[in-house]
Amino acid sequence: MLENYGNLASLGLVISKPDMVTFLEQMKDPWDIRRMEMPAVHPGIIDIGEKTYNCYDYAKAFNQSSKVIQQQNIQTKQKHYKCNTCGKVFSNSPNLSRHRKIHTGRKCFKCTACGKAFNQSSYLTEHQRIHAGEKPYKCTECGKTFIYCSRVTQHQRIHTGERPYKCTACGKAFKQSSTLTQHQRIHTGERPYKCTACGKAFQKNSTLTQHQRIHTGERPYKCTECGKAFSWRLSLTIHQRIHTGEKPYKCKECGKAFICCSHLTQHQRIHTGERPYKCTDCGKAFTRYSLLTEHQRIHTGERPYKCTECGKAFNWRLSLTVHQRIHTGEKPYKCKDCGKAFIHCSHLTRHQRIHTRERPYKCTDCGKAFSQSSGLSQHQRIHTAGKSQKCKECGKGFHHSHHLTHHQRIHTAEKP
Repeated sequence: MLENYGNLASLGLVISKPDMVTFLEQMKDPWDIRRMEMPAVHPGIIDIGEKTYNCYDYAKAFNQSSKVIQQQNIQTKQKHYKCNTCGKVFSNSPNLSRHRKIHTGRKCFKCTACGKAFNQSSYLTEHQRIHAGEKPYKCTECGKTFIYCSRVTQHQRIHTGERPYKCTACGKAFKQSSTLTQHQRIHTGERPYKCTACGKAFQKNSTLTQHQRIHTGERPYKCTECGKAFSWRLSLTIHQRIHTGEKPYKCKECGKAFICCSHLTQHQRIHTGERPYKCTDCGKAFTRYSLLTEHQRIHTGERPYKCTECGKAFNWRLSLTVHQRIHTGEKPYKCKDCGKAFIHCSHLTRHQRIHTRERPYKCTDCGKAFSQSSGLSQHQRIHTAGKSQKCKECGKGFHHSHHLTHHQRIHTAEKP
């Protein structure tokens, strides 16, 4: 009690000593003493019949002087634990120590299973749940479990529809703050993740990681069915549909189904007639960007696909692939009727007409049909030889003038 009074006095809270203190100082017994209330002389201490002590900094009132001391000790300590690097203030020394590890980069807590290190023991504990398979946080709506508490909070927004993170530029809202941060880079144009190999910059770290596989040749996603490996997880997912036969993207117009969404988008342009990719040189339009790129090589003369065996270059990758079969001897297209194999699909198609006796190329002069277009071209020379009546528009020759007159109506659009 004497100590409390002394502490109050040292803080400037000077009041009259209660009778009890006086008697204790005189080493007298306190139980026979009738306490006399004495008025407070300090404006911070209000007498309401019972002694009340106010803490000025926190605007808190206490009925015991010792509580004032404890409260002010907390205040004093809070002001003491400050980070010299960034100025952040902490309520206790352990919190400050943990915080400082951010600046020093020290990671004292290491996982014995994989060697990954952390700057806080709590982070290590959470990480170890990955190895243990422990998922202590459960969604009350669907029962899905998670390793981290924060993941449950994020997940529950699927059920509630809550999107607390809103873009101030366009108003679009997001479930996670990290998604908002990535989105805002669309408006700012910021690309903080830069490739050290080629200098290309990206908005997301995951996109940079995927891009770097172009340089490293890394293909971490492997198909368990055929062993084919891919740089991207999505590519593997799409590839696996070849084995499963799954075609989740269906055309509403004709019912045709596709393995991936982009194939459906391209297909739908057949129905809509849309050709969004236009050549700036000749105005020709295409349904796919890749077709436009290939077409533009006609104008530029670019031949980017070069054969490593003979050095011959090609405009299209497919042309190179077909050409390389000359060197490898590969003949992937086989006739089911006779077993003969071919380098190119079109060669097999021509060959099969021998078995089917199909003759799709017909002479307009005499009606004779041929299995190959080259056969028709050779035949038509029979008709053109010695034809004195020649069309000035297209050069076609005729034996008789009335045949020429009839033909010229094609060019003039004259109706007989």
